[in-house]
Amino acid sequence: MPRLPSNFVSKKKKKKNGSDDDDDEKKNTNSEDEEEDEDGGYTVVGEDVTDSSASEEEEEEEDAMMMAGGEGAQQKPTKTQQQKQLERPKVWRPPENSQEGASDEMEYDATAYDCLHAFSHEWPSLSFDILRDDMGDARSKFPHAFFMVSGTQADQASKNALSISRVGRLKKTGGGTKTSSRNNNNNREEKKKKKMNSNIDNNSDDSDEDDDSDEDDDSDSETDDFDASNPSKSGKPTLHVSSISHPGGINRVRLMPQNAAICATWSDSGHVLAWDISTAFRSLQNSVEDQKNQNVVNEKKMKIAPKKVHSKHKEEGYALDWSSVSAGRLASGDNTGSIHVWEPTDANVTDWNIDCGYADGHDGKSVEDIQWSPSEATVFASCGGDGGISVWDTRQKPKPAIRVKAAENCDINVMSWNRLANCMIATGLDDGGLKIWDLRHFDPKGKTNPKPVAQFTFHRGHVSSVDWSPFDSAMLLSAASDNTVCVWDLAVERDAEEEAQAMAENESNAEIPDDLPPQLMFVHQGITDPKEAKFHSQIPGLIVSTALDGFHAFKPFNVGPET
Repeated sequence: MPRLPSNFVSKKKKKKNGSDDDDDEKKNTNSEDEEEDEDGGYTVVGEDVTDSSASEEEEEEEDAMMMAGGEGAQQKPTKTQQQKQLERPKVWRPPENSQEGASDEMEYDATAYDCLHAFSHEWPSLSFDILRDDMGDARSKFPHAFFMVSGTQADQASKNALSISRVGRLKKTGGGTKTSSRNNNNNREEKKKKKMNSNIDNNSDDSDEDDDSDEDDDSDSETDDFDASNPSKSGKPTLHVSSISHPGGINRVRLMPQNAAICATWSDSGHVLAWDISTAFRSLQNSVEDQKNQNVVNEKKMKIAPKKVHSKHKEEGYALDWSSVSAGRLASGDNTGSIHVWEPTDANVTDWNIDCGYADGHDGKSVEDIQWSPSEATVFASCGGDGGISVWDTRQKPKPAIRVKAAENCDINVMSWNRLANCMIATGLDDGGLKIWDLRHFDPKGKTNPKPVAQFTFHRGHVSSVDWSPFDSAMLLSAASDNTVCVWDLAVERDAEEEAQAMAENESNAEIPDDLPPQLMFVHQGITDPKEAKFHSQIPGLIVSTALDGFHAFKPFNVGPET
């Protein structure tokens, strides 16, 4: 039975790195304690940011709370440790030949994130997609909210669901707090002076009671930053979920770009299904409107029949994508190497004719991913277990127009077609490699094999997701089984003089390892086996990821506009 999410917790714990794991390789690591209701299985966790401006009185109160916390209590960091957390984020990576039994401790660095929140559903999710909403484009002011659809991988087929979620009141949890007045050790005195200068209350005494009242007023503001020293007064993020029963586990889910009420799912039963989720979405909107400050999960999954069930694939698969140019056009690929193209029968996309004749693109190996061209209605690309990339034109079936050998003895797991620079495709490999391709270098006659315009070997596990930024044509997101989600900026080049100057100006800056690509902008950790990661197309810099232990929504301090 679905369970209500718990409140955001304010405890912070260190995550330890075992000797056999390469899971946590950076210091930009977050780990949360999850507080669960006795009835609950949907959880929401918000990362507390320790602020060195907290008063001694508040520190004593927190010490008392920690002492009363029993076995689950964490040792409170000292002021020196708190100040270290507010230093410039450092990059750290364990050596390749770390000794067995060695243990390393890493702490979450609040200054590395403008926003960091976590939440989880009843079952893990392999795939999700973000709904385009009507709350505006290029949103930068906190708090944030967004809608998403995800699919479960339950222990029994009958327990699976297609879940539509609204995540709301995502507060600013770090980054900018280092420049706010809360970081001043004389924060309370500053507030008193401001009250006097603005003549808010000339007759008031400067009591703590007045200050607490002022902080309450601040926390009620929808645009106020997350208050690290008083997280309980900053408002609680919310999670509202509406679910539809789904036959079997969901390998991949994708929303139709032109109509977010229609989505397609790849089931592990071997079927591809198309759904109209508008009923569940309306139910979710009503829940949000009626209970804005409460977490809501529909206890009973909706029983909605799919619009279409396609059973012609011989095996299950993962490749699935809608065309952003031609409404309702869909492509699905399976583990036998077959690709089926769905063509809508009418403008309202009520049904499809499905062409199953695309089968010669990957030598009978699995089709791992599919991407439609962002500019041409009849062109799509696929990658697969043969280590190749195939570019198809639906007017020239059944064979691909172009075939490229992109990897030797290695699967290409995922790909992303750049929607701002249409000639660029990014691929993620099973050996952890990332390769960037320029389609203009592909030879239609197949006489020459192109070389990637860029390639990186940073990940130490298979790459499970790549996604180009919708705001910056040079920015790329990747996720891998080494428990990292990385942000890359391909426009960056190493400048030795600039690095030397930065080191001279600030001794706390970390030395840059020789094997660290200069294009690597950010590494997010604190997750277990991430499966997909996506940029939000309407909130610049906001990233959402799904992993074995749930979802993370975060904004790195150096990605997107300043907040």
